[in-house]
Formats: sequence, C-alpha cells, structure tokens
Amino acid sequence: GVELVVDNVIVYYLYDQFRLTPVLAGALGSIFGMMNIFTRATGGMISDLAARYYGMRGRLWVLWIVQTLGGVFCLLLGITPVYSSLTATMVILILFSIWCQQACGMNCAVVPFISKRSTGLVYGLVGAGGNTGAAVTQAIFFTYLPLSATQGFFWLGVMVIGVTALYMAVYFPMWGGMFCAAKPGITEEDYYMSEYTSAEVSQGLHTNSLKFAFESKSERGWANPSKDAEPVRAVHVKGDTA
Repeated sequence: GVELVVDNVIVYYLYDQFRLTPVLAGALGSIFGMMNIFTRATGGMISDLAARYYGMRGRLWVLWIVQTLGGVFCLLLGITPVYSSLTATMVILILFSIWCQQACGMNCAVVPFISKRSTGLVYGLVGAGGNTGAAVTQAIFFTYLPLSATQGFFWLGVMVIGVTALYMAVYFPMWGGMFCAAKPGITEEDYYMSEYTSAEVSQGLHTNSLKFAFESKSERGWANPSKDAEPVRAVHVKGDTA
C-alpha cells in the first residue's frame, strides 16, 4: 500500500518542491516504480536465503528489518536536509524504493505458508489490504489532514515503522515467531491438517496439503536442531467404489 501511495504523489511532489518541468519530474518519479524490475525478486531471494539457515523465523526477521528500513527512509524524505536538496531526495527515494519493494517480495514469501488450503484467499486479503491501505493512507496524510507533502512522508514513515512492529506477533506453532520458539510436539502435518474435517480427510481432500506439509519442513532451517525429525508418515486413503 505504501508503494502505491508514493507512486501517486511522488511526481507532483518533485514538481512542486523543486520546480522541475513535468517531463523531468515524471522521469525522476518513475524511478521509484521501475525499481520493481529487480527489487521484489531480490526480496524473495533474501527471504529464501534466511529460511535456508533459520527457517520461518529467519523470514520474519528479515521482513521486519527490511520493512522497518523502508519506513525509516520514507521518514527521511520529510527531514529538512533531505527535502531541501534534489540530489539527497533522489538518493533517499531510491533506497526507500529498494527496501519498500523488497519487503513486498518478502511478504509474498511468507503468505503461502499461512494456509495451504486457502492460499488464494490469503493472497487476496493481502493484495486487497494493500490497495485499501493505500487509499486510506493517502487520504489521511496527503489529502485531508493539514500536512505538507514533506510532513506527509514523515508521518507515513512513522506509521510504517509502527505497523511493521506487528510482525513480532506472527507465530507459527510448528516453527515459532520472531522471539518465540516452536511449540513442542506440533508438526507441519498437525498445522495443515487442522484445516480439514475427518470426513474431508476420508475423501482424500487433504492429500495436497499433506504433501505441502512434508515440503514445508524446510522452514525449520538448518540451524534448527529438530530438522532431522521423523519424516512425514504416508497416509493411504481408500478410494470410493462405484
């Protein structure tokens, strides 16, 4: 959502703040969005690298760090030494763009593990939440409140830092959270099979989630001493007969 807000306001900001021509303001403002060519992908790659060693807890930590840095650099756009210099503004804007969009890629790296059965629903909520957040945030900081654009960027950054702190509450019982270890005795199978009733299991509707549970053991990470735990047990379901 923050990315959409910046895409909407950055060209007008550069045009008004530094008295640029519309063409130059548009060209410079487009840099923020064009960074997506590589930043989102690298965000996912960094998340995967963290998960290789530290599992899901590593994903959450790098997501929190990178998204918080995005908030810090957004905040810096509203600081006097920055908004009084076009060069400083562009440097901060590019760094802000990298952190912001890498965080988007890192979010997408976590979403599939929330629910195998309802992956599409979760992705839909995340995407719609971003669009809704963009509309609300732009209305608050850049439309209705009596704030200048620089003040809007400052408070937008403060909001990002505060909201990102909520990642500390994200917890997977089989892997843990940022500060909490996994719950003893809970496996990936327990977590993903809890989405199905016994009747659905008897019909074999859980098979794909069971396979996913096996593959998701990689989210324990190499540094997790339980990574060599007993492998998933095969479940044989008797097929229906005509």
